[in-house]
Amino acid sequence: MIPFTAGPALPGIFTFTAPLAWTVATVGLSVLLWLLLRAKGWGAAAGWTALAFAGQACALQLLEVGNRVRLQMFFGWSELLRTWRGVFLLILALQGLLVAWGAWKIFLRDNDTRKKIPQLISGPQALVLLLLAMYGCATIAPGVAQAFVNGGFAGQAAVHASKIALGLAVLVVGLLNLLLVAATLPGSVLERLRARWENSERPWLPWAAALWVVVFSSLIAWVVFDRMPHLADEVAHIFQAKYLSIGKLYLPPPVDAEALAAPFQLVEGDKWFASPQFGSAVPLALGYRLGVPWLINPLLGGCIVLLAHIFLRRVYNRKLADAAALLMAFSPWLLFLSASVMPHTSALALTLLGMVAVERARNARSIAWAAVAGLSIGAALHVRALEAVIVASVMGVWWLSGGWKKLSLAAVASTALTGSLMAVLFLACNKLLVGNPFLVPINRYFDLAQYPGSNRLGFGPDVGNFGWTGLDALPGHGPIDVLMNTNQNLYLVNFDMFGWACGSLIFVFLLIVWRKFRSDVLLWGFVLATWALLSLYWYSGGPDFGPRYWYQMFVPLAALTVRGAEELAARLRSAGAVPEAGARVGAFILIATLLGAANIFPWRSLDKYHNYRRIVPDIRAMERQYNFGRSLVLIRGKAWPDYDSAFPFNPPRFDRDVPGTIYARDLGPQSVARLRAYYSDRPVWVLAGPSETGDGFKLIEQPRTK
Repeated sequence: MIPFTAGPALPGIFTFTAPLAWTVATVGLSVLLWLLLRAKGWGAAAGWTALAFAGQACALQLLEVGNRVRLQMFFGWSELLRTWRGVFLLILALQGLLVAWGAWKIFLRDNDTRKKIPQLISGPQALVLLLLAMYGCATIAPGVAQAFVNGGFAGQAAVHASKIALGLAVLVVGLLNLLLVAATLPGSVLERLRARWENSERPWLPWAAALWVVVFSSLIAWVVFDRMPHLADEVAHIFQAKYLSIGKLYLPPPVDAEALAAPFQLVEGDKWFASPQFGSAVPLALGYRLGVPWLINPLLGGCIVLLAHIFLRRVYNRKLADAAALLMAFSPWLLFLSASVMPHTSALALTLLGMVAVERARNARSIAWAAVAGLSIGAALHVRALEAVIVASVMGVWWLSGGWKKLSLAAVASTALTGSLMAVLFLACNKLLVGNPFLVPINRYFDLAQYPGSNRLGFGPDVGNFGWTGLDALPGHGPIDVLMNTNQNLYLVNFDMFGWACGSLIFVFLLIVWRKFRSDVLLWGFVLATWALLSLYWYSGGPDFGPRYWYQMFVPLAALTVRGAEELAARLRSAGAVPEAGARVGAFILIATLLGAANIFPWRSLDKYHNYRRIVPDIRAMERQYNFGRSLVLIRGKAWPDYDSAFPFNPPRFDRDVPGTIYARDLGPQSVARLRAYYSDRPVWVLAGPSETGDGFKLIEQPRTK
C-alpha cells in the first residue's frame, strides 16, 4: 500500500489500496466504454452504460468487507461522512440525480406512459416490493439484535434504518440506471441482440457455459486463492482427502495430537480423523492422486451448469434452460464457491444429478434412473446431510404428485433401495468413527469442544452458544435468530447471485408481488424447503463464499429469475408500454450481468479473498527456496493462521518413515522433544508465522551443516 496524506477537505490518512485502485481504474475504463459503445451506434445508451459501470464500482467502496471474517455491511456514518469515502457517497448522490432526471424525461414525463405503470404493478404490489427490497438491502448489525434483547434498541434501530435507506438508495439508483440503458438502446442494436438469441440453435451453449465455469473458477483458485484453504472447513477437508487418497478412513493417533492438530479433528481411541462428513473429500482425494486437487471443485461447478441445464430443459424448455445456464456461468456465488475446497459444490452436483434422475424416473418410468436418484441423493447424505433431506423431500413430493400414471412402483422401490443403502452406509460410518450410528462426527467434535448438544437442530437457549457474537448475535436459537439469519442470507443472495447493481433478486421479488407461484411450484418448493429446514439451524453460514448454506436455492433462483423476466416482458407487451419489450428485458439482464461481473469479480478478489483470513502461500515458496525435503518443520505462532497455513502441506500420513515434510506446531520444549524423538532422523527447521512476524513466514532456525 502507498500511504498518501489527504488534503484538508478529506482529513485523515488516505491509503491507496488495491480495491480502491481498481475503482479508480474502472472510472477511467467507463470513459473508454462510453466511446466504444458510441462508435457502435448505442447513442444515449452508451452514456448510461458507462455511468452504470462507474457508479456500481464507486458504490462498492461504501461497503466494509476486507479479508477478515465479518458480515458485509456499509461503513459507519463517521467513516462515510468524515473521510475520503465521502467522495463515493457524493458520487452516488450525483448518479442518483442524473438517473432521476433521465427517468423523468424518458418514463414519467409522458402521461400515457405514466398511466400504464399501474398495469405493471399496483400500489399494494409496489409496497410489498419495497418491503422485500428493504429487508434484503442491508445486513442487520449484530448490535441491533443485542440491543433489542438488552436495551438501547431505539438508537440501534435508527442507525440500521439509515443503513436501509443507504442500501435502498444504492439499489434504486442502480435499477434506474440499468432501466435507462435498456430503454435507450437503439432498435438496430436490439434487433442484433434479439436475432443472435432467437434465430440460432444453441446445442453448444450449456457446454460453453460449463467450460467457462471450469476455466474461470480454476483461475480464481490459482490467482486469488493461491490454491490454499482459507476456512477451517477447507483445512479439514484437505486432511480428509489426503488420507482417503491412500485408502484410509482414518489415521492412527499422532505422536503429539496437539502439535499436529488442525481444525475439526478428533482423536477417538485408535482413530484420528477430520470430523466433517467426508463425501466431498472423495473426489478431492482423486484430485490428489492425479496431482490436481485444485481442479476438482471447478469441474464440479461445470457439472452443476450442465445438470441444471438438463433438468430445466426437461421441466421447462431449452430457451429458459439456456438463459439460466448463462446467468449461472457469470454468478460470483457459483464461481467463487467452485474455486474453493468447500463441500457445497459436491452437494449441489449430487443433488442435481438426483433431480435429473427423479425427472427421468417420473416421466420415463425408468428403473435405472430411479436407482441413480437414490444413489446420488443418498450420497449427498455423506456431504451435507440436511441438504440431501431437503432435495429428497421436495423431489419425492413432486414425483408422487404426478399421480398413478407417472408412478411406477418398481421405480419407487429402486430409489428406496439404493437410497437406503447409502443411508445404511452413512450410519455405519458414524458407528465406525464415533461409536454411535446416529451421532455425526462433527456433532461429536462440538460436544467436546463446546458442550453436549451445542450443534443440534432446533430452538432453545442452549443451542449454538459458541460466542461468535460478530456473526451470531444472540446466544441460543429463537425467532429473532431466524430473522437475523434470513436477513444475512437474503442480503448475500441479492448481492452475490449475479452481482447486479439493482440486486440479483429483482425478478424473483416481482414474481412474489405478482403472486406467480402455480407454474413454478417445484422451484418455489426448493426455495421454501431450504429456508424452512435451515431456519432450524442456529448459524447462518456466515459471509464466506456467499450465502453457502442456501446453495440449494441457486438453480431454482436462477430459473425463477428467467421466469420473472418472461412475465415482465409479457406484461410490458400487454400494456403496450415498451416497444420490443422482450428484447429490452433481455438487454437489461445482459448488461446488468456483464457490468456486475466486471465490477464484482475484481473487487471481491482484491478486497476480500486474496490472503483471506490472513492465510498466505508462503510455505509453498519456502519449500522451493530451502528444499525442506524429508524434514521436520516447526511452526511458531497461533494455530490460525500460522499453523493452519502450513498443515495442508503435510503428507497423507504421519509415520516416521513417510516421505515428505512434516509440519508441526511448536508448543514448547516438551512437545518439541516428543516430535524430535519420534522424527529423530529428520533435520529440523523452525519458522515464525505471520502472527509473530507481523508479515509473512520467516525462517528463524535451520539445521546445522556438518
